[in-house]
Amino acid sequence: MKRKLAIVICLIFLASGIIRIGVSALMIGQAMGWWIFDGEAVEALADTQRFIAEADINLVGFTPLTYFAFIMVMGLTISGGAVGQLWRRRWGLTLIALYLLSHAALFINFMTVNPKIFLWGLSVVMAGVLVWASRTAEADERVTA
Repeated sequence: MKRKLAIVICLIFLASGIIRIGVSALMIGQAMGWWIFDGEAVEALADTQRFIAEADINLVGFTPLTYFAFIMVMGLTISGGAVGQLWRRRWGLTLIALYLLSHAALFINFMTVNPKIFLWGLSVVMAGVLVWASRTAEADERVTA
């Protein structure tokens, strides 16, 4: 049961990462003028540009382009972590923790809290479940060895 729960969580993290990678690639291309999409892509880019321009605090100095690149790195990190955990590799949890820290760093960078903090909190809980499932799996392997 623990393994099945861990697999479901890993698949959620993997899907989330793939979405982050895809959306950030779309937005980077849109911002660079490589392609032009209508609708939500234009609106999302404009909203991000406005948010960054109007931010009272931007510690790192993100531009829309570097912000979307950071989102892409976050997507790669969580996807890699999910795959690592599916393969039962310890580095998977390390990458997931790195993702959680980088996501938290965005809140700190802009000194703002928005509704996405609930998704971050849920991710922390899911990562905690993965840690728990990994530790019990390691203990079970030592007992049977």
